[in-house]
Amino acid sequence: MATEIPPAVRNDLDRLRQLEDQLQAVLLRKQQYESELRNVDKALNELNKLPQDSKVYKVVGTFLLSTTRDEAIQDLNQRKELLDLHLQSLVKQENMLRKQISELENKVKQVLAAGQGGQVQ
Repeated sequence: MATEIPPAVRNDLDRLRQLEDQLQAVLLRKQQYESELRNVDKALNELNKLPQDSKVYKVVGTFLLSTTRDEAIQDLNQRKELLDLHLQSLVKQENMLRKQISELENKVKQVLAAGQGGQVQ
């Protein structure tokens, strides 16, 4: 005989799916920022190899604009700082979501184990 899943457990399972979706979104954003950070690091590495008076261009929309090597390095360092802040925030969100998921999974498992989906007060 199949037992009906109580509404409270069903709500917890729905919440669990939502948390897992949020975690996937956070992980995707984190991966994108990490990729961009690697590109910034590569660009900084190449710019630092150039002589001080080298001509450098940066992309602005659909245009290439001339800039100085030092300005390009400064812009990239600012972008790197911003990416680092975003990554720190995403790591905190990821950890919080993983903790919430774990706690909710344990709760659902306990409820289902304690009576095969029986009512919990």
